[in-house]
Amino acid sequence: MNMQVYLKDGILCVGFNQTSMLFSEVQYSLGHGAMSFSSFPENKFRIMFGTFRSEFLHSMERQETETEFLETIKGYVHGTSEIDPYFNFYMDIYVMFLLCLRVQRPEIPKMLKSFVSEIEGWDIDSVDFSDISESSLWVALLLIEDIRLRTARLKEDFEAITGSDDAGLTPMQRLYLLSEQGRNYLSGEFRTTLRPNHTIKKGEKNLEKIKSTLLENKVDIVEMVEIKTLDDLLRYELYHTLKSNLIIRWCKHCGEFFIVHGRIDMEYCSRVKPGETKPCNIIGATRSYWGSKEGNAVYTEFQKAYKRNHSRQRMGKMSNLQFYEWSEEARKKRGECEAGRLPFNEFKSWLGNKK
Repeated sequence: MNMQVYLKDGILCVGFNQTSMLFSEVQYSLGHGAMSFSSFPENKFRIMFGTFRSEFLHSMERQETETEFLETIKGYVHGTSEIDPYFNFYMDIYVMFLLCLRVQRPEIPKMLKSFVSEIEGWDIDSVDFSDISESSLWVALLLIEDIRLRTARLKEDFEAITGSDDAGLTPMQRLYLLSEQGRNYLSGEFRTTLRPNHTIKKGEKNLEKIKSTLLENKVDIVEMVEIKTLDDLLRYELYHTLKSNLIIRWCKHCGEFFIVHGRIDMEYCSRVKPGETKPCNIIGATRSYWGSKEGNAVYTEFQKAYKRNHSRQRMGKMSNLQFYEWSEEARKKRGECEAGRLPFNEFKSWLGNKK
């Protein structure tokens, strides 16, 4: 893997130097890639790897060319690549593996070892890659296990950075402690150059053409960093996330980490938790609101009358105007009762609640 990375206006841009089978460049908001990767649902990885494997085996049966197989795969990738930028790297390595498997290239074990972590019980050298069906399944499962390990480590690091222990330490100081404990966040060596963020024709000497390219493509000169591993990209992103004073917080609804934007006291992310239809910042805030009303007798009586009159309005026994005027008056009296200016029994009697 050979990437060129740069930051511009809070956007992380990753170029692949023509080493990717599927992508030329991906872009995403700084911090959001790592947050998304740490919480990415495993079933989506399984579905995509399963789809790639199925298409590959069918392609082999149909004796399609490598180009035809890639065109089919790119159709799936087009709608998936925006879900999570780090998922792109796993899709890319799996497709590269399948293409190597297709012609039984001897460098398959070396390629896999350069990408995945060392995982206990998973011996790449012992796999019979001549068995295309079994080995393609085995590698898909290996990549899923690698994702589990990386995301688990990432969550541990987020907890260390955002936790309440070691009060007084800044997030960057905590990142330094993680590096001292072996995470190597601050010890990575990156080659950095200043260069255009748009390709200038190699060997071009005509200054007028160069000027035209710079103007037409609004080319900036950026600090370009060469990155060779997925772990280094994660380290680079997390370091710059903290350097940019972006706040990492734990969502009180889904339990995943997110970048705070807007209100500094945000407690919920904007993800849609698996099994639900609305984002956490809607569901969580609603549940928090209703939870704060539990045991509140004044609010309970108000809700009882509100539901009764709302039902009457829907059945045509109360006009929209009558319901609106009643609800406005009821809220006013509820406020008076909560403030102690209206006795509870009088409020309950006015609402018409008997029990």
